[in-house]
Amino acid sequence: MMKKFISFVLFAFIVTQVSAQSNRVTDNIDIEIKGRALNSIQEFNIKNINGDVKVSGYDGDEIQISGSKTIRTKGRNLNRDILKKIYLRQEEHEGVMYVFVEAPGVEVKFKKGGMNYSINSQQNRRNGYEDLQYEFNIEVKMPQNMALSSSTINGKKVIVENMFNGVDASNVNGDVFLKEIIGTTRAHTVNGDIEAYFTESPDTEAEFKTVNGSIEVYSPKDLGAVVTFRSLHGELYTDF
Repeated sequence: MMKKFISFVLFAFIVTQVSAQSNRVTDNIDIEIKGRALNSIQEFNIKNINGDVKVSGYDGDEIQISGSKTIRTKGRNLNRDILKKIYLRQEEHEGVMYVFVEAPGVEVKFKKGGMNYSINSQQNRRNGYEDLQYEFNIEVKMPQNMALSSSTINGKKVIVENMFNGVDASNVNGDVFLKEIIGTTRAHTVNGDIEAYFTESPDTEAEFKTVNGSIEVYSPKDLGAVVTFRSLHGELYTDF
């Protein structure tokens, strides 16, 4: 199908063996959420902190999470107690399945309508974890008709493909790339680019924001839309 685009340019269970002298450990991620655990779930929310996130939709009923995690320290050796504190945690709240990085200093509060997720750096300093670093590079395979929210803070990319019931994707220091998507779409980053490719022309709201980067949106040529554009230093181009 012929595509057209709008372009915005803006400036504005694996046990890890840890030696006594190890200050860096890399391990695999292998999590499977069975379909029966998703019967009451309308949305899947994956939250990373450091590292990439890739989500692919498929015609199935399970969520499969793979990838790798790396944990390191600068001034001391790692031990099992520290490793046990850093993992992907799962929680269900108000019809949403959350999977997020649990680590020292991470504060999670569930509330009506969502979840607050933050990092307490002062608490880490008080508890002696200021030299602790971790990175998760996560790949998710999930039912394509489930709504999705995916995010990271320091990752090269958040990638979402083949999702057909709405996508909310965000990054802070990195890009957001959406391919073959359908439904209400939001993509945000601060320092990075955004690309979005719609399988069907959107008939609901779509929102794209970046501060330092470009935005490109591709749709089938039958798109009918009102486009609102705002920029401090930049320009809008469309061939519709």
